[in-house]
Amino acid sequence: MSTIDLAPERAVDTVVGPFDEEAFNACGKGEPSLLRAKREQGFHVYKNLPAPTSFDEEWRRTNPRLFPFADFRAGGALPRIEPDDPGEHDEDFDVVVNVGNDGYSINDRTGAIRGGQVMVLPLAEASESCADLIEPYLNGQALPSDWDKFVALNDAFWNFGLFIYVPPGVELEKGIHLKYSMSGDGNALVPQVLIVLGEQSQASILESMSSPDDASCLSIATKEIYLQPAARLTFVTNQEWGRGACQIANDMAMVDSDAQIDWITLNFGTGVSKLKLGCDVCGSGACAELDGLFFCNEKQHIDQKTLQIHSAPHTYSRLLYKGAVQDEGHSVYQGVIQARPGAVKVDAYQTNNNLVLSNGAKADTIPGLLIDADDLKCSHGATIGNLDPDQVFYMRSRGLAEVDARRLLMRGFYDEVADRIPYAWVRDQVHRHVDARLGV
Repeated sequence: MSTIDLAPERAVDTVVGPFDEEAFNACGKGEPSLLRAKREQGFHVYKNLPAPTSFDEEWRRTNPRLFPFADFRAGGALPRIEPDDPGEHDEDFDVVVNVGNDGYSINDRTGAIRGGQVMVLPLAEASESCADLIEPYLNGQALPSDWDKFVALNDAFWNFGLFIYVPPGVELEKGIHLKYSMSGDGNALVPQVLIVLGEQSQASILESMSSPDDASCLSIATKEIYLQPAARLTFVTNQEWGRGACQIANDMAMVDSDAQIDWITLNFGTGVSKLKLGCDVCGSGACAELDGLFFCNEKQHIDQKTLQIHSAPHTYSRLLYKGAVQDEGHSVYQGVIQARPGAVKVDAYQTNNNLVLSNGAKADTIPGLLIDADDLKCSHGATIGNLDPDQVFYMRSRGLAEVDARRLLMRGFYDEVADRIPYAWVRDQVHRHVDARLGV
């Protein structure tokens, strides 16, 4: 990754790196009119929004110059290719989607797509074969009303689009694995994913990202999730991009009445990340459980913002994000609970726990409430500290070496969230990350 001047300057150009009008004109040639109209709307917003600077509150703790946009190309649409041989753990899923430098594949491993239990389609194909399903949702209500520069960029320049739909009443037995694996060819990956679960349906989705540490990669992603009444989704994001990668992501979900989302995010990779994840429980009885783990070491920088939005009465949300920083790592967490007018009988809680393991490491935590209703219960809590020296001493007095004592305490710190991950091998990966960063 190239050296970047971090001196703050107010940008006057609205273009971000290679994402200019020429690159836009090369995007989406020949695609259906619905998608073209969405692209043009996104580009209109994008070109009229200023590029972010460190003067902007949203970017005050993560200087935009950390992202070397100019080092990348706005790549063309990824082609569909034939599935490779099954990878490790593919047998755990009904459908496996592989996305890489050469293209993407969709592997219907158990026949769930052929049997009508789920639709997994590229956006271009879905917009022709089932436009009535995607039109109400794509670039829809889940996205923020005050457009984000990078949401608009994604709408205009996406080069991989995917639509996932689980019909009403269907319970997908094994679920879906969406795998991104990049080797750093200089093209930016700009994925746009739309997920809709029909009424009373159930599914689980694992999203994973990986790249070699020496590969220079850029991902600017947007994901929209819509749960219709009484649907239930378990969604796990396992972000393990290499240290040469940069990521910007905006993920939002809308949860209708009596539906529930269990959303777990694991952020251990990239050199720098700017992530926003939000959930709007917008129907009576809707529920959102949001959990996250992260670990920043060396010079890693991870900035996360979460939104727990309550648009309806009698809704529930709970959030627990836990992370650690060491060396010169820097984590930023900002959480907002918002109760909109009329959202009475809301129950919402937000917790962010941080461990600072060495001098030079830094953790920022900024919890917040935006309350426009009465008769509710909304609260938050945040902690920053090191491992308890008394606990370390106790374990050493029982014969453990200090490194083993710290490792076990760190595992215990993370396991409160890791134990909720429905895949044992992903839980094992969390433990391996902890062990590696503690030098075990």
